[in-house]
Amino acid sequence: MKLAILTGGGDCPGMNAFIRSVARSAWNLLPECEVWGVLDGWRGLLEKSYRRLEPVDTAGISALGGTILGTLRMPSLRTNAEERRAIAENFIAGEFDALCVCGGNGSLAAACDLNDTLHTFDQHRPVLFTAASIDNDVANIYGTSLGFYSAIDRSLEMLGWIRDTASAHRRVYIIGSMGRRSAWLPFYAGIAAGAEYVIRPDEHVDFEAIADMIDTRERDTRIIVSEAYPKTLEEIKAIVENALERRRSEHEIRTVDMGYFQRGGGASVSDVLRADWLGFHMVRGLLEEECASSLFGAFNIGTPPNRVPLAEALRPEANYDDIPREVVEMALALR
Repeated sequence: MKLAILTGGGDCPGMNAFIRSVARSAWNLLPECEVWGVLDGWRGLLEKSYRRLEPVDTAGISALGGTILGTLRMPSLRTNAEERRAIAENFIAGEFDALCVCGGNGSLAAACDLNDTLHTFDQHRPVLFTAASIDNDVANIYGTSLGFYSAIDRSLEMLGWIRDTASAHRRVYIIGSMGRRSAWLPFYAGIAAGAEYVIRPDEHVDFEAIADMIDTRERDTRIIVSEAYPKTLEEIKAIVENALERRRSEHEIRTVDMGYFQRGGGASVSDVLRADWLGFHMVRGLLEEECASSLFGAFNIGTPPNRVPLAEALRPEANYDDIPREVVEMALALR
């Protein structure tokens, strides 16, 4: 068997652990398997850029950030049918028997397109996919994206620094977070860090209630703002300042965007373990006589991964951006 591994979309922690898991599992479970890395994501398949991997290439990479294979975004794949067809033709010409992919929503769509195009050539070569996104916004009803818990770890470190300064100076900090349309990263980071409030993307915010909360606090307040919330950090700051002025309450308010630093760094233990689990199950799936192209998702290790058709994973209903109400209620109770 000739197996290819591709890391698509933006880089995130956990991708290297996935590469290692797929490669090592393939060498141990599939006799005489060749493992090839596709360089720079989907562009590598378009430009026939691959390299054969050996065990030494995967030594000690599990916790490393980024991806040893590289990744470049290719938004043109959404509209360029010729590129999609060329990728399928190159995959066949490269004599690859299967492809294992980890990436975001764009890569999931590209994997589904590749599978469909291969079928038009009467080629049934499995395309196996797992989600990798710090935003946890890829088919998240089936599992947590690789990179999500690593980004929470990075956020906790920064939120700790911010709290030290906020507490020393009795300040209010309004803090921007990555997350795209999803509330998961800012909200879970806020819960873990003990932040006083997290503004979700589509939330109708009661700024008067937030001003009341700030006014009752003795030392520091941290308010985290989701990336897709329509008001800027400075606009939120002005609204809160006006509300406090009406109360004749004086609080120094600062803004900071931690989004620039949430993506990078090494992988968390949770992301490494789930990458190991998913890569192993993908390769074990290839032992099946008729292995179908699928998304593999898991919330933790030790239980069989959720395995669903790629088209099913692409449905809008397969992903929810907001936080379950019970989790929001828990966060409010912990405040």
